[in-house]
Amino acid sequence: LMAELVTTSTGVHYDDLIGGTNVSVVAQNVKVTAGTAMARGTLLTITDGTAAATAKAGIANAILAAPVSTTDTVATVYVKGEFNREKITVADTDTIGAHEAELRNVGIYLTSLKG
Repeated sequence: LMAELVTTSTGVHYDDLIGGTNVSVVAQNVKVTAGTAMARGTLLTITDGTAAATAKAGIANAILAAPVSTTDTVATVYVKGEFNREKITVADTDTIGAHEAELRNVGIYLTSLKG
């Protein structure tokens, strides 16, 4: 018998997180504490080289580029670029608008989806 070869390709999916090319997107790898799963687009605070989801009233300075699982210890994050505000995940009761000025200070600019 000949075994069948099955190849599955997920392809590329554009999820609208990146809002444009006016500002070059810059990513870097940072540490994350294992135990917390986060979705792509989560607003982050990097302190002493370790990223965590930004708490309400926290100072945000990055956006998660790829999902992390509870066992991950390294994450890829965006530290510069232009992103759609509707696709960024913030803490409960928080708003992305509350972080817009601090994000702009580090080179992260927010735009809106054109509809």
